Amino acid sequence: MKFYFNANNKTQVSALRRVGAKNVMLTYKFVGERAEKLSNGFDEVMLGPGFGADKDKYHSFIQDWKHEALQYDDPTDALNNYNNWKEGEEYNSKLIPILHQNYAQSLSIFRPNYKGDRIALGKAQSRSSEDTQLRQLPQNYSYHGLAKGRWTKERNHMVDSIDSTTWTSGVRGRKTDVWKGQQIMFGDKGRTNKSMIQLACQKNLIHLSRAGLDPKDLIEGEQTALTLAPLVLYYMPMFESLGCYLENFK
Repeated sequence: MKFYFNANNKTQVSALRRVGAKNVMLTYKFVGERAEKLSNGFDEVMLGPGFGADKDKYHSFIQDWKHEALQYDDPTDALNNYNNWKEGEEYNSKLIPILHQNYAQSLSIFRPNYKGDRIALGKAQSRSSEDTQLRQLPQNYSYHGLAKGRWTKERNHMVDSIDSTTWTSGVRGRKTDVWKGQQIMFGDKGRTNKSMIQLACQKNLIHLSRAGLDPKDLIEGEQTALTLAPLVLYYMPMFESLGCYLENFK
């Protein structure tokens, strides 16, 4: 399974390049015209409009976009959602539709006119309904789960790729999950957790080395180290354990 790391600024993109991440998800609302430059160095790039983005500007931009692009979507109205896709397809013939709410019903609206094989799965009423509806979808499409990081460990074979922002938890919440270990805190909250941080680093020295990250910087809560922490302590060892490391890291 491919994991697209959702990045919305230069700092996040730099961190992903540093660890050799292959796949990135960019949001037009936040990166705008910089999307092309920020996409350099990645094998797979997906662009989404972002909630509240200017539809006309987005459609104009994706006309010359060389990578995957998601439609300008409407999660609340299936017909309007389809009409948005149809409008955007005039600018980019490979525009990826997004299904919301009832996946099967939404797909039935697209199928007569959609000739591609890639579909994104968005919001449903609940997690359980997402899982149930996913199993009911036809298998002749390639599915991408939008903000469906939880599907990573579940190894859902109906889904070929997902994206998530959870990897930014080191900066946003000064914490990170540790693969097959306990969640750890950094900065002021983590000053009593030095031994836990040291243990997590010791278990993942190979990944810290790949990122050129000094464990002391993690203990001190240095900003760049916090950005890298979830990548070297959770995502890299997780994908290695799941057997899909080379799909996601160089």
